[in-house]
Amino acid sequence: MRRIENWRNVLVVLTLATLVLVAVGCGVKSSQTTSTPSEAPQTATKLKVGYSAGGGSLLSFIAQDQGLFEKEGLDVELIPFTSSADGLNALNTGKIDVGISFGTGGPLTFISKGADFVIIGGHLSGGHPIIALPEKAGQFKSIQDFRGKTIATPRLYTSDVVWRGALVKAGFDLSKDVNIIEMKNPQAVLEAVKSGKVDAGIGASSIYLKSKESGLAIVGWSNDLFPNHPCCRVVARGKDVKANPETYRAFLRALIQAEKIKQDDPELAVDVNKRFLKIDDKLARDFTLEPHQIINVDPNRKGVVQMWKQMNDIGYIKSDLDINQHINTDLYKQALEQLAKQNASDEFYKELKQRFDKQN
Repeated sequence: MRRIENWRNVLVVLTLATLVLVAVGCGVKSSQTTSTPSEAPQTATKLKVGYSAGGGSLLSFIAQDQGLFEKEGLDVELIPFTSSADGLNALNTGKIDVGISFGTGGPLTFISKGADFVIIGGHLSGGHPIIALPEKAGQFKSIQDFRGKTIATPRLYTSDVVWRGALVKAGFDLSKDVNIIEMKNPQAVLEAVKSGKVDAGIGASSIYLKSKESGLAIVGWSNDLFPNHPCCRVVARGKDVKANPETYRAFLRALIQAEKIKQDDPELAVDVNKRFLKIDDKLARDFTLEPHQIINVDPNRKGVVQMWKQMNDIGYIKSDLDINQHINTDLYKQALEQLAKQNASDEFYKELKQRFDKQN
């Protein structure tokens, strides 16, 4: 009888164990929620994104602030740099994954020297001020007024390329007709202008706010010399783009959605710049809504090619490289098509498609 009782106990234990397994297998609720693989949370792809502090980085600020990067499966860390050269060196050595506001002239110079950079989008076009002391502002009314003057310019910066190209086009001999003082960065240009050591300075969007705060006069814009010229391109390493195209498509999708927010809600854009740049209301509004700063994500292949030619024409670089090999417009086109398909009735994406066809 004792042996039978023992077997009964064993059967009870086995039966209870079987019921527990069946319950779990059939999805009986417990204290933890289960999910299918497609519903399971996925790890966000990390991207280190470098930008020029105070420059044309608004769209990335908006994308970060509004959770657009997260929405696209990205964990973005925004890293500021004081100069484009430092940022591009960081990109070249793999310390960052993307550069968003290091101009066009800088990346093209690195490419001419063998860097594995590819331009996949844009962030800002135009928007670089030419600055002078108020008492000297009246001296600069046309390109010819630079003749015989001493001008500070930030070498390797897009505004420098645009300005020198305009001088050559106007018939200047750069070695004789103007005294060019090359500076490491736009901040150094600002200081040279403030001190009166030069007649004017070729600035950059990154010093626009400081120029206004310093009471300097804006005597012209880079757009006046090269309308809608590309600046602040989205740049990455070619090998990374080839290995992880969807990561960079996702990044561009986030930026395109940020561009729409900037267009639909400029007040939000002003507030974002105010918080990210830590500036007051007036400066934030002035900077964000400045019409010379054309903010969009389009890669503008034609503009980049034109600038590449201009850099060769002025002797800034010497290269017979086909720069088109370092411009990827497919990722932007695909990102735009994906968003347009999801928002078929939205005119915004149709307008971006028209702009893309025109510029690329």
